[in-house]
Amino acid sequence: MITQVSNRIFVESLTPREQQIAEAIARGLSNKQIAVEFGISAETVKRHLAAIYGKLSLPGRVALAIHVVRTHAA
Repeated sequence: MITQVSNRIFVESLTPREQQIAEAIARGLSNKQIAVEFGISAETVKRHLAAIYGKLSLPGRVALAIHVVRTHAA
């Protein structure tokens, strides 16, 4: 069950840019699409994703998308 605590952890543990990238992943965007949307390189997107996975202890993209959807549904 997702609570306000888990939503706060999501928001507090990620930088604003990491939050934007996580939300873009939940929308189904590719790294290249995210790079274009935010005016950054695809390599920078990959670095942000690595940081996000580490901070949230998630194994990858699908787990991140599920986490974002569940967290924002709370």
